Amino acid sequence: MLEIQRTTLTKAIKLLNSIGAEYAIIVNEEKHGTLEVVMKKQKATQGKKAFSHLYGRNVLREYVRPYIDPLKVGDVVQIPPGQFMREAIAASAASYAHQLFGKGGHTGRYDNENNVYELLRLEN
Repeated sequence: MLEIQRTTLTKAIKLLNSIGAEYAIIVNEEKHGTLEVVMKKQKATQGKKAFSHLYGRNVLREYVRPYIDPLKVGDVVQIPPGQFMREAIAASAASYAHQLFGKGGHTGRYDNENNVYELLRLEN
């Protein structure tokens, strides 16, 4: 914390104490004051956030797209991971299929034996 920030925080605490306020100030995960609070846990990154930083924006989507676009109800496709992490392929394929077909319009699983992600197009 910079000195100007520390000074400002100290002034704010003194003002709150002078009026008898109950407070909780959290700065850099350090709590000041007597009011009880529950600290929020950081959420794990998911989907786009989890893999776009590794491969770049829309790279995974463009990889799975040719496998998923032509699917008709009842069709199954097997998507190999190629140079990508299998979890990234599974997440991207499921996300893209959901966008195209909607909730309940597909189901998928990772086939460990053949090292492919399988996606089945359903009627919804």
